[in-house]
Amino acid sequence: MRNFLLALILCSPWLLWSQHAEVLQQIKQQSRQIKTIEADFVQTKNISFIDEQLISEGKFWFSRPDRMRWEYQKPFFYSIIINGDNITVIDDKKQSNYDAASNAMFGQIKLVIMNMVNGKMFDDPNYHATLSENDAYFVVNFETVNKSMKEYISSIDLYFTKDAYLMEKIRMNEASGDNTVITFKNQKLNQPVSNEVFNP
Repeated sequence: MRNFLLALILCSPWLLWSQHAEVLQQIKQQSRQIKTIEADFVQTKNISFIDEQLISEGKFWFSRPDRMRWEYQKPFFYSIIINGDNITVIDDKKQSNYDAASNAMFGQIKLVIMNMVNGKMFDDPNYHATLSENDAYFVVNFETVNKSMKEYISSIDLYFTKDAYLMEKIRMNEASGDNTVITFKNQKLNQPVSNEVFNP
């Protein structure tokens, strides 16, 4: 009995690591299989000096390898469109265009957003990934290790469903202590998405 308990204690960390490695592999595999996404989202912004949460709603589209539209529709209109290295920001009636290849800030924004969606964030050296779980989700915490990025974002949590390994929620934790939670709803995967969606 004594030897059995000792073996159990020694093996438990290895078994836990093995289970976590298997879950992470399943999440990566599922992410690679996603070619397109269309979804509704609700964004909740928690700011330390404001008592009320700031809630926004909108639509999200993604098409592999590098096209995305993130559109806020309520309570205001704001859209970010990524089409290759071309980034378009539409604020009400004003439109601004940026080149991710020549603009370091927007290039980094593009990289972070795309990597969260397509599963490449697991291989991003700017983050260290650890896995945990609650009753509803597997949660992958990406701790920022890049010093310049850590001044703004301390970590990013991605929430994946336990049945299909589908990302349903993103939590971005800022260095200031504020956080933003984005929850995706009505997700449609690998369905045709019109090219017009990714045009301004």
